[in-house]
Amino acid sequence: MLKVEFTDDAKDYILQKSDSITVDLMLYGGCGGQFNEPLVLTGKPSLPESYDLVDDNGIKVYMFKNAVSKPDGIKISIAEARGIFKKLHVAGLVYEQPF
Repeated sequence: MLKVEFTDDAKDYILQKSDSITVDLMLYGGCGGQFNEPLVLTGKPSLPESYDLVDDNGIKVYMFKNAVSKPDGIKISIAEARGIFKKLHVAGLVYEQPF
C-alpha cells in the first residue's frame, strides 16, 4: 500500500478546499521532446475508477493507476507559484522518462 505524508501547511490547504486530492501523471511535450510530470489537484477526479484510492488521515488520495513510489512513499507539500498563488507538489514518485 502506498504511504502518503503531508506537510502541515499542505494538509491545511487541502482541507480548506476539499477532503480529497488527485495525483495524475501528465505527458508534456515540445521541441525538446516529451516528458512526464506529476500534477496534484484538490478534489476528486471525474473518473475515480481510473485511480487507486488511498485514505490517509481523513484525506482521500486518488493516485494514477500503477503508480510507483520510493520506499518511503510520497510526500505532498506546498510550492509557491507566481508569488501569492500556491500549488501542491508531490515528491517520491518514480516514473519512466520516455526517450
